[in-house]
Amino acid sequence: MTGWLGAVLLILAGYGWGARISARQASPVPVRVALLVTLGASVVGLSLVIEAFLNHQDGPLTIGAVGALVAAALAVFTVRE
Repeated sequence: MTGWLGAVLLILAGYGWGARISARQASPVPVRVALLVTLGASVVGLSLVIEAFLNHQDGPLTIGAVGALVAAALAVFTVRE
């Protein structure tokens, strides 16, 4: 179960990073804070999915890694007003 939590954290971190990179205007959140939160979520998520992978659960690692890349790409390439 913790592996799926890690996958969700990876996806949210990917989306957050993509949204931060593609922002057209200044964010009220400083870059360092956004980077630390995103990096923290990524590290925790990755450690959880690796733990699940070592327990012979391949799904969370696959969904988390691919989902993070897709979420970041969607955040960067979707049109926002």
